[in-house]
Amino acid sequence: MRILHTSDWHIGRRFHQVDLLPDQALFGDWFVELVKAESIDVVVISGDVFDRASPKVEAIDLLDDLLHRLRSIGSSIVMISGNHDSAERLHFGSRFMAGGGLHIATERPDIKSMSRTVTLTGPKGDSVTFLPLPYLDPNRVRMEEGERTHEEVLRQVIAASRSATLNPERTVVMAHAFVRDSATSDSERKLVVGGTGAVQPELFDGFAYVALGHLHKPQPVGAKNAFYSGSPLAYSFSEEGHEKSVRIIDSDDGFKSHSVKIDVGRAVATIKGTLGELLESPAFKPFTDCFVRAVLTDKSPQLGAMEQLRKRFANVLDMDQEVLHRDKAGSSPLEQSGKRTDPVEVVNEYINDYFPDDDPERDSFLASSRIIAFEKVYSA
Repeated sequence: MRILHTSDWHIGRRFHQVDLLPDQALFGDWFVELVKAESIDVVVISGDVFDRASPKVEAIDLLDDLLHRLRSIGSSIVMISGNHDSAERLHFGSRFMAGGGLHIATERPDIKSMSRTVTLTGPKGDSVTFLPLPYLDPNRVRMEEGERTHEEVLRQVIAASRSATLNPERTVVMAHAFVRDSATSDSERKLVVGGTGAVQPELFDGFAYVALGHLHKPQPVGAKNAFYSGSPLAYSFSEEGHEKSVRIIDSDDGFKSHSVKIDVGRAVATIKGTLGELLESPAFKPFTDCFVRAVLTDKSPQLGAMEQLRKRFANVLDMDQEVLHRDKAGSSPLEQSGKRTDPVEVVNEYINDYFPDDDPERDSFLASSRIIAFEKVYSA
């Protein structure tokens, strides 16, 4: 049996107010063609299918189209809900759809109902069992004993399922969780406010393969044959340098797996230099098609810099000017002016600090635009 592991599609996500749905549709086309070309029998999607609990209609339509196309080429699908998904919405119709080859597991109120496995048979007659463990909130799942933590609730579900799992060595575990010591990104929502919500990798020992979701960087974890497939697209600038991929697992080869690079989607890049360097230097040419965050190192503020940058970098999404964060004392004007509440006073001090030269035309312009200047200072 050939199995393909993916996760964290986050359909409907926006990146700095840019709608990523067109890029996600391109990934979907690439993904369907890969499943067809590689003769994939089972697609496992390890959570965060949508970016929000109430996805927009266009996001729902895209998922519906992708699932239909995957089933049309003969692949079964096992999917779990993540912490971004609504467990209740994804659960609707799941028992009915299982008969059509789409198996969906979401958080339910009790341990027993989440310890059910799915056994599928490949074209050669070999069977593989799937244990789908969705994102589980320990404060919602009924636990008879034990501390209410992510690790404990997962431990109890796995323990309850082991008695029903005939052969763990031919069982694929799917889980949406944060495994301790794994690398995180800025685009991930923390599972626990004020804590880590981490689980030990040893929790998944003994299974043939562990298909993890939640973290957006593709990476192995401590348990043998345990991997995060990562998100198919970059959703934050902290993901610069991540090689996005999916994983293919061959069950008749000891459940060995390999990654397949995703060659669609726009890369992200942080570029740094003076405004003139960013606009003219050939060193920045490779980034013209990326989603760009620009950091300006000019010694004085550059007015209209964003508009100028867009002439070369059409997809520049964020800009920072280092000079706005320091002064002679090494602190920012915002930190110094934080003690004051009068916006006019704050802006006046900012103008005097960074535009000391007398210029009647400048003074006249700024006098009529102080509220705009204040908003820019405040947002910086």
